[in-house]
Amino acid sequence: MFVTEIRPLNKKKSRILFDDGEDLVLYNGEIRASRIKEQEELPDEVYEKLAGEVLTKRAKHRAMYLLLRQMRTKKELEDKLRKDGYPERAIEEAVSYVESFHYIDDRAYVEQYLAGSGAKKGKKAVLYALAQKGVDRELVESVLEEQEDARDEYELAKSAAFAKLGTPHRLDEKEYRRAAGFLTRKGFGSSEIRRALEEYQDSADEES
Repeated sequence: MFVTEIRPLNKKKSRILFDDGEDLVLYNGEIRASRIKEQEELPDEVYEKLAGEVLTKRAKHRAMYLLLRQMRTKKELEDKLRKDGYPERAIEEAVSYVESFHYIDDRAYVEQYLAGSGAKKGKKAVLYALAQKGVDRELVESVLEEQEDARDEYELAKSAAFAKLGTPHRLDEKEYRRAAGFLTRKGFGSSEIRRALEEYQDSADEES
């Protein structure tokens, strides 16, 4: 492995860049102890020790720390470790390590999301939000199906409509389009939106 550059990141760490595109983030003391210098060859055994032992162990500790602070999906954890500068092999081993203790559980993450910030969102919005976090679509749909009785899409859409529009009244064409657009962005389907807005306007007739 040929070292092309040692790029300081802060007072304690630097990124070592290699000619094959690989890179490692190490403490400056480790760089000095391993006698790593720019424009010099790094012996394979030294690279293997750093990437395969030192950084893998550090990545495992980092993964545990991150998961203790907050629940994350597998993809979120991988992305965070990658951003922190760990090599792919260290990331793979760290993720496998925490998975073996069930510290990563995408199903549990979906269930927690649906009980929290996703509780008032429609199915489409839930699928989109969790896809951004790298959760498998089939897994999300499976959990949604299991919770179908508890998550009545029509009731959620109706609740969102009443909260947005306030006191029930007949909607003119412009108001209706804006309300429908709002509910669409919330992830509700067209049939739920139509029923919710009909119920909203029917309530206005009942009160008059």
